[in-house]
Amino acid sequence: MSGAAVRRIAWAVGLVAAVELAGREIARRSLLHLVIGGGASIGALVVVALIACAIAIAAARGRSAAGPILTVCFALGIALQLQLGARLQSDGFYYFAYLRSIAFDHDVNFLNDYRLLGLGDKPYLFKPTRTGHAESAWTIGPAIVWSPFFAVGHLVAVRLRASGADVAADGTSYPYRQAVCVASLAYGLLGCWFVYRLVLRFFAARVAASAAALAVIGTFMLWYLVKEPSMTHAASMAAAAGFTWLWASTQHHRSLRQWMALGLVIGFAALIRWQNILLALLPGIDAAVAVVGALRRKDNGMVRMTLAGGAAFLVCACLAFLPQAIAWHAIYGTWIARSPIGPQIRWFDPHLADILWSARNGLFSTTPLAYLGAFGLLAFAAARPSVGLPAVATVVVMVYFNACIQDWWGSDGFGGRRFDGIVPLLAIGLAACLEYGAALVRRHAAAAVTLALACLAVWNVALAGAAQGGAFRLGQTLPFDRVWGAQAQVVHRWFGNPFTYPASLLFALRNGVGPGDYDLLSTNRFLSDPLQPYGRVDVGADGDDWLLGDGWFAPERDGAATYRWASTPAMLRLPLDHAAPLRVQTRLHAFVYPGAPAQTLTIVVNAHACGPLAVPAQWETVECLIDRSAWRAGVNDLSLQFGYAQRPADAGLGGDQRALAAAIDWIRVSIAADGTGR
Repeated sequence: MSGAAVRRIAWAVGLVAAVELAGREIARRSLLHLVIGGGASIGALVVVALIACAIAIAAARGRSAAGPILTVCFALGIALQLQLGARLQSDGFYYFAYLRSIAFDHDVNFLNDYRLLGLGDKPYLFKPTRTGHAESAWTIGPAIVWSPFFAVGHLVAVRLRASGADVAADGTSYPYRQAVCVASLAYGLLGCWFVYRLVLRFFAARVAASAAALAVIGTFMLWYLVKEPSMTHAASMAAAAGFTWLWASTQHHRSLRQWMALGLVIGFAALIRWQNILLALLPGIDAAVAVVGALRRKDNGMVRMTLAGGAAFLVCACLAFLPQAIAWHAIYGTWIARSPIGPQIRWFDPHLADILWSARNGLFSTTPLAYLGAFGLLAFAAARPSVGLPAVATVVVMVYFNACIQDWWGSDGFGGRRFDGIVPLLAIGLAACLEYGAALVRRHAAAAVTLALACLAVWNVALAGAAQGGAFRLGQTLPFDRVWGAQAQVVHRWFGNPFTYPASLLFALRNGVGPGDYDLLSTNRFLSDPLQPYGRVDVGADGDDWLLGDGWFAPERDGAATYRWASTPAMLRLPLDHAAPLRVQTRLHAFVYPGAPAQTLTIVVNAHACGPLAVPAQWETVECLIDRSAWRAGVNDLSLQFGYAQRPADAGLGGDQRALAAAIDWIRVSIAADGTGR
């Protein structure tokens, strides 16, 4: 048998195994049960796919191995979806509503679809628009790309229902829902192939393959392929990758037809995720450079050709985006609309440092490979400016736009999910990092090895630090994970998260705290959201104990209230986004005993005092207005200074030796209503 025949047979076996797994996800039953009886286990099918595709790759003999590799990845992806319980969830319901409504109701009014999908408890969705439709802040593009798989789900649902199974054939049952999960995996793998083809234009095949794999497996994208595939990120990345590949492939000799193709692709990518339209900067910068160069050369023909190409690009982009405009017109009565239930875009209040380095889904802090990709992209731009500089400019604009979104952290999403459109560009950076980094290590091998060994030495010092801090007893037998966890805590206390540098270092220097404090103090700044002009410290709750300094005792409970006894002074750290006149309120009561004098409280903020205030004997709220000049952006020191503290033992109330001044339930700061702080 020839090598080509072996390759085809092996690949076919792997493909059948992958399709069998997909069938089990959509239909919840084996497609091969007549051949293999009760059906092989998921693990066995994955092994079959791996072996078959390995044989196909070995028999390729220089031919492309992309097919077998993607088949293996598809089989593994479906197995992970089954293992992790991937399903229609989160924002996926709103994209799915488009698909179900168009397929079965032939409209984009989701009043019934939302209820059928279990969203009837969200009243803001059902407030009628001026055309009488339900609200929608989501795109129509996912419904378009999912539709072939949805059709397969419909065939499965009809067949199952005909066989007597209790499966609805109305677009809401599990065959339809699971079909879109399979769709996202398929489109995500298509995106990986486009990423590989893009990087291959500038780097060797092995480097390109490694960079493409790392860009997906090592970032938030993996989550949206196998855990939450009903989100739009997999299809969005695929569209962005296809566009960037087409852009790079046609950059230096772009015909009118290629300009039109680019326009159609970017318009379609924007249908899936609106901010993908920012990728239009790539050919836009090309056009600007070409026009400026032609004007300098007085080449009027090139100017006309470039302007014609740009115009064709814009027209085709608008045509491709037309389905969304039609949907908007039906829902809101205008061709361009913005839903009132969508997040605000605050163009002049970007959270730039947060979106990159914050512990709350910051791109670099949660995805270290993205940090390396960014550095690599800068190095690539220096070496290949015609490609690298437009790529860097596009990434910068995407960062700025995402930083302006009200919930810049991406709500309850995993990682920096809104950066799916720049994953292909970061893959170029990762390839550059691999290639340039390998060359650097070859030139400085001894230094590279010394650095690696130094990291192990620091790890050993951290073990000593954990032992000194009492994390474990010397000579005690401990599980590996506990020891490493204790060491990691020590290293974090010393250095913080290295992937938040330089933001965490600058924050630490400016506020007099450790780099490890950046994660919570910077991310959870009070007043950072204009819709929430206040902040609250729940003193008795464990979740806010990181804001407390000296002078506090263990949490206690009084009915529904949790509180802590405070001595004097009791210290807090209040992180603020910006200075403002603030009203400071606290719910408290004094420690009362027979013959106790009246208790007083003075609130001191960064050496600015307010008070003294009378402290009640029963739970009450006292407040004080503190001028803007007392506060600063960053970490503020707030001190609760009481008139006295008394030990219950000295007051004849038992043996408690704590020096108690008052019990504190919570402390709240809010912007003063009159704006003056007086």
